[in-house]
Amino acid sequence: MGNIFDIFILNTLWLICCIPVFTIGPSTTACYYAAINLARGESSSVSRDFFRSFKQNFKQGVFLGIPLLLLGLFLVADIRMCYRSGTGIYSFFMVFFAVIFLFWMFTVLYAFPLLAKFDKKNKDIVIWAFVLSIKNLGRTLLMIVVLVFGLWVCHILTGLIFIVPGLIITCHSRLFASALKAYLPGASNDEELKPLSFEGEMPSSSTEQIVDEDTSSEK
Repeated sequence: MGNIFDIFILNTLWLICCIPVFTIGPSTTACYYAAINLARGESSSVSRDFFRSFKQNFKQGVFLGIPLLLLGLFLVADIRMCYRSGTGIYSFFMVFFAVIFLFWMFTVLYAFPLLAKFDKKNKDIVIWAFVLSIKNLGRTLLMIVVLVFGLWVCHILTGLIFIVPGLIITCHSRLFASALKAYLPGASNDEELKPLSFEGEMPSSSTEQIVDEDTSSEK
């Protein structure tokens, strides 16, 4: 029951912070940060985790979220235009844009959780998001199924928008945390993504040599 209430709180905070639209990036990042902590049993307060990440990743989240959002809208508009234009060359371009949209979705599913937990530039986050989505293709496809089902449910019953997005992000966070076990603090190859320390955890000695002291306590 406590987890359901936490998910409801996260969902509400996410919806409110997404209202200005340009804050979708930092809001989604913050929601993933709190949800991953919850999934790993590291959360004492989901609202505190949410606002901590929202404030810390605000600028980077905006500059990651807006381009990804615009690209997604552009691809959707192209797919719809090609679909309505009929057959022939338009069918080819519809498939072409649909494939790009699928890769875009792969990247988006991992980009915001990566920003939530790792200290990387946006370019590196996008690259790693795509690579990890392909390396964990089974989990990625399951994430897409959960997302599509959740959107369909919200389309049928609009009122569920106050709980379903939180459930989707929580489910994604559990899959994401499982996919990143090899990269989280304490793993032998955690230098790859240069993770910052989690609250209550310390990076391994190899990571301490490459993570700056000023940033090691931020995420």
